[in-house]
Amino acid sequence: MIKKPILSICIPAHGRLEYVINTLESIFSVENLRNVELSEFEVIISDNDEKGALKVLSEIFKYPNFKYFQTDCKGFENSYFVLTYGNGEFLKLHNSQELWNEGSLFRVINLIKNNLQKKPLLFFTSGILLKGEIIEVNTFNDFIFKTSYFTSWSNSFGIWNEDFNKVSIDCILNKLFPHTSLLVTQHYKHEFKIVDIPYFSTQFVKKRGGHNKFQAFTVEYPTIVTDLFNKGLITKKTKKRVFRDLLCEYFPLLYFNVKVSRRETFSSEGFEQNLEIFFPKGSIYLVVFLSFIIPIKIIFRKIYLNYILKSKD
Repeated sequence: MIKKPILSICIPAHGRLEYVINTLESIFSVENLRNVELSEFEVIISDNDEKGALKVLSEIFKYPNFKYFQTDCKGFENSYFVLTYGNGEFLKLHNSQELWNEGSLFRVINLIKNNLQKKPLLFFTSGILLKGEIIEVNTFNDFIFKTSYFTSWSNSFGIWNEDFNKVSIDCILNKLFPHTSLLVTQHYKHEFKIVDIPYFSTQFVKKRGGHNKFQAFTVEYPTIVTDLFNKGLITKKTKKRVFRDLLCEYFPLLYFNVKVSRRETFSSEGFEQNLEIFFPKGSIYLVVFLSFIIPIKIIFRKIYLNYILKSKD
């Protein structure tokens, strides 16, 4: 009888071969395979590029637990379809640019093993909350309050295969945040574990862009949060917390990256108008002002994360 993997690392991908190779090399590195059996995990690439440029990965990574699929779907829908290929007890959605730090694979697999019975929601913030530990809460509202807009992060998301199979086929997935839509289906859980240990490191992608990220976070994501409030799944306090963090942290950073430093090339069409749908009139002036201050906070966060939290781990 074939042993079922503990973990499925599900990577939706579209191009960027060099970065995907780096990510896969970090997973299959000597340091990460130490004390880990290949049968305990599987790595899945779902390539929704019609050219299939990533198919070459099958020739580079000739491991029995590596699987490549060419998927016919659009954009972020791939974040859902990649999960359908997973056979592991736990399906971890993984960004193709996120490297696995040394020893992280062993620790994540052990974490899953230790939670197989109760199957709490596991959410991987990888140190971004600057706690460096596992934060446990008992309600969905508290979970959203603690994680704020980071619930939009695809790399943080994971779901038990058993729970994924229970998701109704009638579940409506947001076209830009399908993983967040799936996350919301787990609101009934009574145990939530926010894993804020730096297990991953981000590769910087030069001139990253493609879609209108401003529209995604001024319209699509706030709509999801508002819907949670309207359904009584989160309190007014939690909704305000998420919106405040978007306005005072996320938007200024995005504006800085696209408009000031121009290190990213996301479209910003309609940003000022869309901003007033869920946020106070004139918010654009606050965003522009804070965009010159937020880099200092981000630098501090990176220093704390890379030199203090990782040294503790």
